[in-house]
Amino acid sequence: MSQPDTRARHWMWSALLVLITALSLGVRLHYVIHAQVLQPVDDQQHVRGDGVEYYAYARNLARYHVFSMAPETGTPPPPDSFRDPGYPSFLAAWMKAWPDWTHWYAAVLLSQAILSALAVPLGMLMARRWMPLPWLAAAGFLMALWPHSIASNSFILSESWVGFLTVAGLAWTGWALDKGRTAHAIGGTVVLAMAALSNAVLIPLVPLAVFWLLACRRINRRTALALLIFPVVFCTAWQIRGALLPPSPSSSGRALINLDQGSWPNYHAAYRGASRHDPEAAEALAAIERETTLLRREPLQGLQAILRRLSAEPIHYAAWYASKPMLFWGWDIQMGQGDVYVYPTRHSPFRENSALRAVAAICKALNPLLFGALVVAWIAIAIRRRQAPPSLQFASVLTIYVTFVYTVLQAEPRYSTPFRPLEILLALWAIWLAWGMASRHWGQADATVRDTYHNSPTTDRRTDPIGIKPASPG
Repeated sequence: MSQPDTRARHWMWSALLVLITALSLGVRLHYVIHAQVLQPVDDQQHVRGDGVEYYAYARNLARYHVFSMAPETGTPPPPDSFRDPGYPSFLAAWMKAWPDWTHWYAAVLLSQAILSALAVPLGMLMARRWMPLPWLAAAGFLMALWPHSIASNSFILSESWVGFLTVAGLAWTGWALDKGRTAHAIGGTVVLAMAALSNAVLIPLVPLAVFWLLACRRINRRTALALLIFPVVFCTAWQIRGALLPPSPSSSGRALINLDQGSWPNYHAAYRGASRHDPEAAEALAAIERETTLLRREPLQGLQAILRRLSAEPIHYAAWYASKPMLFWGWDIQMGQGDVYVYPTRHSPFRENSALRAVAAICKALNPLLFGALVVAWIAIAIRRRQAPPSLQFASVLTIYVTFVYTVLQAEPRYSTPFRPLEILLALWAIWLAWGMASRHWGQADATVRDTYHNSPTTDRRTDPIGIKPASPG
């Protein structure tokens, strides 16, 4: 390639990156400024939910330097480890900077919008070696405009924070591994360890990806050990801290809750119905909670109760678990208001802005296609595991792993929000791969037709149906 062509491509890439970053940032800031969300996170006595607990942790961290979700009593509360420390620490940092509620709330939402926007160009940088510029541009625009990634920034929930750390860590680690720079890759694993300390589901991610790359002979043992240092040290230190605490709510207890709730096909419907005071739904939810309580108090007896229930209707529950991956990557939030909203939201730009309303409709129509393409990407990467770049394999391992974990636990489209950029990138890569294979196939078929035509003694070239110019006379 000539130097002018190289400069032109570099200029086009830079301009595209700036354009999509500006679009991603602009639409997120527009959303958090205009959408009004009813989320009383400071009312711990009457409201339940993740946001309330995150706020309680942040308040206790800011005031007493204690990681606890205990209600405000005016004295230092006892520590616990029910939630992970990353996101509450993020909230507490803003609480120290802006003690006033109004300023703190605005700072959190705006910073979440900025971090979410930055995840888009970081994802494009990671995938630059996977596919050509037009397809990368399509992936960038989808990531920038995907409604779940935009709406999540208006909630006091960990999705935006975890999503940024995950994409940033993968982009950093993947770029370094693709270039063969182990020292730089270690820095990326530090960011991934921070993501794991914000969502404990991600704790085994780096070891799994490293072992996969090692098995595929994409890295050597020395590199594998180097990549494991910080994730293992950081996450082990947090687990040791939790083990040294007096008996208190823990992350393992939360996992047991999700395991039981996720085994009930009617859990989401029962939860929504109970919130509307439906007596039948409230009765169903009470039965689920009784089993969950048993599992937490007597884990062995609780697991036996779950297995008895599953074995009583094996086909029913097998179908339920088989549908959970698609539910995880689905569209409508189950534990919330539906569509892309966890909490009641007024003046949403996706409802009041005609352009964004059209974007949401298009994305909703594309969502099943993206999931199908994601599955194709998993298969293609497994087949090409000796040739695929480490960054591509890292992203594939992550999406397969989180899909498996949330299928076993509780599948909910809200939980896939941090990983939507990776789903889009892998899906577009698979579609580009299929497009290239189809183009080569039809190109070969067309060449065969032309060769047959030229070699046929009965062909009248003056009436050629495939566009060959007639031979000139004489």
